[in-house]
Amino acid sequence: MRRFFWIFLVVGLSACPKDVTKTPVPQEDVLVVGRLAAANESPQEPGVVTLEIRLAMPESIKPVMRKEGRPIAEAQEEMMARVRVDRSTVCVVDGVAGDISRLRVGQEVVAVPISGSCAMVGAKTLLADAAEVYDFRSYQVRFLTKSLEQIPSWVNDRRDPAKVNSSGKEVSPVPLAAGKVLYFSAGLLPPVREGESPRGALRPGMVRGGALLPWAEKGGLRPYRTEFARGSWTPPQELVFPDLPEDASLRVTWVSEDESALLAELRLPGKEPRLVQSTRQGKGSWGPLEAVPDTAGKAAGDGQRFGKQLGAMVWTVYEFGSSDLWLKFQNQAGQPVEPRINTLGAEWAPRLGPNTTLYFCRGDRQLLFAKQTVSEVRLPGNQRLPLLEAAPTADGSLLFYRLPRYTPGELDWDIFVSKKQGEGWSAPVPVDEFRPE
Repeated sequence: MRRFFWIFLVVGLSACPKDVTKTPVPQEDVLVVGRLAAANESPQEPGVVTLEIRLAMPESIKPVMRKEGRPIAEAQEEMMARVRVDRSTVCVVDGVAGDISRLRVGQEVVAVPISGSCAMVGAKTLLADAAEVYDFRSYQVRFLTKSLEQIPSWVNDRRDPAKVNSSGKEVSPVPLAAGKVLYFSAGLLPPVREGESPRGALRPGMVRGGALLPWAEKGGLRPYRTEFARGSWTPPQELVFPDLPEDASLRVTWVSEDESALLAELRLPGKEPRLVQSTRQGKGSWGPLEAVPDTAGKAAGDGQRFGKQLGAMVWTVYEFGSSDLWLKFQNQAGQPVEPRINTLGAEWAPRLGPNTTLYFCRGDRQLLFAKQTVSEVRLPGNQRLPLLEAAPTADGSLLFYRLPRYTPGELDWDIFVSKKQGEGWSAPVPVDEFRPE
């Protein structure tokens, strides 16, 4: 549907009645596709930019339509769209999110409107508020892959197993030792085209006898560990657990500071997720994964231990097609956390910070509960960088998290780091390039 949906935009809007009015009339939500004519900052609203977009078919799509024998619709009259971009908008250029200033006048763009924001003024002007804005090439890679003659190299060229980030997915960072030790979970992404190899680095524990193990073939996750030593990050090593089924997806979400205990979310085909735990002596082998008794009876995962003797725990409960955070203290039963945190949305990924702060996600937003207030965690820039699974170091001076590349199908998640700067954070640095002090 996305591929040629813009045609309905051009044809539908050009058929609007000619009784011109200055009052915006609600319009069915449509993709805004065309060429950027201007980008005007709002003096009354800092950080707000209005994009003037001349509606037109992208030039790179026309040869594809001709080849397939599809008619090329053109607007009978020049039509414009005024698209409002603010600090909540995600702007994607060359496959990564950043500031709207990276777009250039004359560039082909696509704006995805916020639901219910489209309206017409007269017969030639469309108004919309943007949830996302793409340069057309990025949108084409993400949603119109079959129209590409060649896939850009940034989609699948990072395959080094000695690195943390790859063209696969790297998620759930767990930093220790002031950011010099990192646990994370990794997996492969499906190939872009039939017959190609899965995307990502072939890491230890993914292959046996020349074939992918079931968990890796099916897009699952497994945990890895790396540390910063002698000026660089060591090649990530898999965490091995006795009797772990080959089709199990496992994501570690908490590790004790002495690395003798951990919590992980275990997913098996056809079964509900479970919160499991493992321990070890010193730097020895990890013991078997065991279900955490306090979460029995509910689909659970994403846990964190804290407090004296690590007797308290916060975790995610999955039910009714959504998720909430639960909390228990030592010798007490678990219960949902307070309503300022749990809402009708999906809360997940709790991560403890210093001074009883709690980082967590709600849907696709990274939030922080601190000083009895919930606020959004933002990185530098005028537009939103969609970070998730933010995890601070014990002293709160560093924040590890994941950011996406906007690749076909599933997003390609990578792990980044920021340093604390006043009340905010520094610009994101890929973890492979980060040098702890």
